[in-house]
Amino acid sequence: MDRTGIKGLGSVTMEVNHPAGGLEPTELHAPRVKDLSGKTICELSNGKWEDLRTFASIRESLQKRIPDVKIIPLTEFPVGSEQIDKESTIDLIVQKGCQAVITGNAA
Repeated sequence: MDRTGIKGLGSVTMEVNHPAGGLEPTELHAPRVKDLSGKTICELSNGKWEDLRTFASIRESLQKRIPDVKIIPLTEFPVGSEQIDKESTIDLIVQKGCQAVITGNAA
């Protein structure tokens, strides 16, 4: 959208983005795990808002719904957003046999 005559700026060009966000995926991710039965799930925390409480709640709910799921708690991994992408954390996830990861928490 072009606007002219703004005091002292001359011509200004603005880009307006759709408020719903992108319509096409710009980054591909690993496929979702279809069935968690018998899987090993690892918890990774960014260390924010009550992560011990929220992850415990998620863990308990999953174990009730899927009795043979194995969950490796966040306490066995480095905590913090800056830690999650480190090669050493990725190596640890692979070493522990994780087939899925729950990551979070709030900012």
